[in-house]
Parts: sequence; structure tokens; C-alpha cells
Amino acid sequence: MGTGTIATEHMVSAIRAIGHEPLWVVSRRKRDAADFAQDLEIPRSSTDLNRVLRDPLVGFSYVSARLGRRPHYIAAAANARKHVLCDGPIAATSKIAAVMVKQCRDAGVVLAVNQPFRASSVHQTMKRLIADGEIGQVQSVLVVRGGSRFGPAHRRTERPDETDRIFLSASVDDVDLARFLTNAEPVEVNALSSPPDDAPNLLACSIRLDSGAILQVHESFGTADVESTVIVAGDRGALLANGTLNERSNGTLIRRQAGKSELVPLRERDPYVVTAADFVGAQTKDFSWLARGEDSVVALTVAEALMMSSRKRRTVTLRSESLQPSAVASPLVARNSFPEKLRRATR
Repeated sequence: MGTGTIATEHMVSAIRAIGHEPLWVVSRRKRDAADFAQDLEIPRSSTDLNRVLRDPLVGFSYVSARLGRRPHYIAAAANARKHVLCDGPIAATSKIAAVMVKQCRDAGVVLAVNQPFRASSVHQTMKRLIADGEIGQVQSVLVVRGGSRFGPAHRRTERPDETDRIFLSASVDDVDLARFLTNAEPVEVNALSSPPDDAPNLLACSIRLDSGAILQVHESFGTADVESTVIVAGDRGALLANGTLNERSNGTLIRRQAGKSELVPLRERDPYVVTAADFVGAQTKDFSWLARGEDSVVALTVAEALMMSSRKRRTVTLRSESLQPSAVASPLVARNSFPEKLRRATR
């Protein structure tokens, strides 16, 4: 569903790599659907979503549409009882995302989120080493990334959509990765952005986690490409991942202990293949690392709180009773209600 760049360059081949075959391409524009199907050798295309979902051969759906269209496709798949894998985030606001999660849950449908940073072999190795106590108690997490506001060329000439906003395209990924690595939940945020308008190109923020650790993020859309860095520091050591966030699946991982640095050996895996395989197997097993719709709700809520903090020039506290991803019936919100003006800015 949708003809996005991620589907074109990664996910169609990933689906085939795990032994499945894409059957339909759905787009609201007939020509886009037909061209995509021809280019990637998919047998059928349509603008009729209901027709596609009625096909008994369709076992699950993958959503790679523009951000504003994702809830439409997710809702339709849930109504048809088709499991959903959707590029993240699943919606433009936490409120809409929570509705999607509830709809899928009520329908007994798996709603998984394609977050390639979770699937990275570097980040999965980091998570295991942290869980095994290799660096002791986590004290801080640092994420640094920089590069052009607009990524590589897309299939169509139209400009990218709402995910250009640094609060959505950057902070959602960073928050999700930090939660994945540490199993800790955000409780308080403080952010600065420049310029201070609807579309800043620089974001610096600090987020306090319920474990006591601090997450610090520096994201820039206005600099030349900067090799990304993810550092998780504990009271007995640190892990440093380089080059894992700038649309590349490779990277390096260094373990720093007792004044010495050690390169950690890694097994290279395609993160999109790993994601597709875990999603397809999610019906028969408990997927422990794959992002769920609930995780998207949490990340979006933190992004909204960061936007509020930047606009209001103050710290924003998150509701402690809603920190668990399962609590999406009452999604995470900032302590003060999120103003409608700011909510519209994320659409």
C-alpha cells in the first residue's frame, strides 16, 4: 500500500528474500501503482483498496504511503483482518496513532512498525551487551546525526511530506532507538530548536528516562553529512556505534572499558529482511524487538512534548502512569494539554 522509496529500494526485495511474493500494489494514483508494479515485477496493481484486501491470497499488508495516508491504509487492513507492517511513524500525531493501535487490537491484527534502526545488527548487539551487564548500569545515551534536510532522490518529483519536520523524522527515530536499547521510558523532556518556527533545521534536547539515565540528542538538517554516533555509557564501560543512522545498514561498534577500546565483531544482516522475517513470524511467536504500533504512540508523544518544550522554552513532564506502551487507550501526553495550534503543526 503506497509506493514509497523504502518500498522501492528495500522492502519489496526483503519480502521476496524471506520466501514471500508481493501480489498487489495499491496507490491512490493509477499510474503510480502501475509504474511501481511494472518496475518491481509485481503482477497486479489497483487504486481499489477494498478489492485488494478481499483477495484471499493476500496474507498481510505493507504500508509505505505518505504519512497522512498511513492511517487510512492501516484502518482498511484492520477491517479486513489483515496483519500490517507500516513504515514509521504510523501517523502524524500520537492521538491518531493510538486510534490505529486500538482498531488493530480490537480486530486481532498485528500492527508492526518498520524501524530499521532496531533491526541494525550493530544496535541489536548493543542491546544484548547492555542487557548482559557489559557496561554496568546505563547512565547516559547520546545520539548525534547531521545531514541535508532532504534525503536521496525519490521516485516522484514531489517534495517529501510531513516527515521532513525534525520533530517527526528525527526525534521519533531517536526516542524509539533509545527505548529499544535501554528498556527505559521517557519521563521529562527539554528541547531547543533553531530557527524557532514550524520547520526548524536544528534540534538539541535532553530526555530523562525512568531508569535515571539521560538521553541527549543533537539532530541537524542544515549541516553537511556527519557520521552518526550513538553512545551508551554505563558505570563500568561504554558502547560507541558509528555510521549506523545515516541510511546505511553497516557501521562499527566499539566497547570501551578500563581505558581500552575494543572493536566488537558483528554479523552483517539486511535490516529490512530481518524486519520482514520477524513480522511474518509474529503470528506464531512473541516478537521481542520489532517495533509495535504502541511504540510509535510513545515516540510520537515524546516528539510532541519536545515541540512543546521548544516552543514554550520550558521542561515538559510526561504522565508517569502512561509510560508503558500497552497504555495506549490513554496515550502519552504532556503534563499540560497539547495546544491545537501545535498539533496542527505536526500534520
